[in-house]
Amino acid sequence: MKSNVKYTIFFWSPMLSNVGTLNAIVGMAKSLNRYSGHKIYILDILGEFRNFYNNSELNFLCFVKINNIFPSTGRLSKFLIMFFSIIAVPFLIRQIIIYRPKYIITGLVGFIPLLLKFFFKKLIIINSIQGYPRFNIFRLLIWKFFYSKSDHILTMTNMTKQMIGNKIKIETGKISVVENPIIYREIKRLSLEEIDSNEKFIFKKKVYCAIGRLTLQKNFFELLSGFKKYSQEVEKNFNLIIIGEGELRNDLAAYIKKNNLDNFYLLGFKSNPYKYLCRSDLYVSTSLWEEPGHTLIEAGYLNVPILSSNCPNGPNEIIVDGFNGLKYQLGNINDLVNKIKIFNALDVKLKKKLSINFKDVVANYTQFRFFKKMLRIIV
Repeated sequence: MKSNVKYTIFFWSPMLSNVGTLNAIVGMAKSLNRYSGHKIYILDILGEFRNFYNNSELNFLCFVKINNIFPSTGRLSKFLIMFFSIIAVPFLIRQIIIYRPKYIITGLVGFIPLLLKFFFKKLIIINSIQGYPRFNIFRLLIWKFFYSKSDHILTMTNMTKQMIGNKIKIETGKISVVENPIIYREIKRLSLEEIDSNEKFIFKKKVYCAIGRLTLQKNFFELLSGFKKYSQEVEKNFNLIIIGEGELRNDLAAYIKKNNLDNFYLLGFKSNPYKYLCRSDLYVSTSLWEEPGHTLIEAGYLNVPILSSNCPNGPNEIIVDGFNGLKYQLGNINDLVNKIKIFNALDVKLKKKLSINFKDVVANYTQFRFFKKMLRIIV
């Protein structure tokens, strides 16, 4: 289905941590490289894409390789991302002069390429919003001044599309819902790999799984509190696993130790979380906000039933309680416990039906669906 080469397209998304945005940008680049005739380059500003260098489908333009030197989370990491993004401007200008891209698609720090529109008048900037925007006064000013100059904005939910349109007064015709292409066949292969031998004992019981950075957003203390209450009131014959790293690890570990939750496990970062996810009985998300929550989509792809908070915007928009997953009232521990009870009361067929009904959501996150939607934007 490839057409003839027409344009050069850059992807720009500086980051230090191994967040979902990284896989999203790689998926976008692969999608356009595979199905379009355009020449695709990923701008690797901090070395965040180094693990993908051997992929023959991808082309990289590298600035520095420091992502494994500095902290990947916290305030310092945010400052460093901003600092190196700014000093990378001459590098970006040079690449634009050499390769003459028509489009730059951004994932993070999108205002930097927007600055260059003052000098490169024909450059088209498409900003892909990789998270639920939380506006304070300073951020709102940046969005109004810079992001309103975007040629197009991509969001993953209709709620975010409407909110951005209202907040920064950009034409709704310049905002499109285009989901990240994070679903690919390799996930299934990875899910079949063996569990590490020292962790196999975990799966001799029923397993509830949560995945994400150990940060405020993921709201893992609510997860721990809910399952603590569930174990006290209903049953103890289960294991709860949390996969991920972050600045709250020590606090979460202290909570687990203080409350003697010896069936709760912080497994840390896993390069292949899918082999743990696919063997779990239920995927649980207690996030304060998501857009839409990549691991939630991946759980659906691997036929793992989902229980999520009703947080904005993704879970609240894509999950219909009792039809393609279960939702509980964010901040309500009793409701969380009740939904765990409801799930465990379902027979095998009804649990399977939740996963089947979620497949329509998963289908929106493939590389081919991304390409089809981008055809309306990249012309």
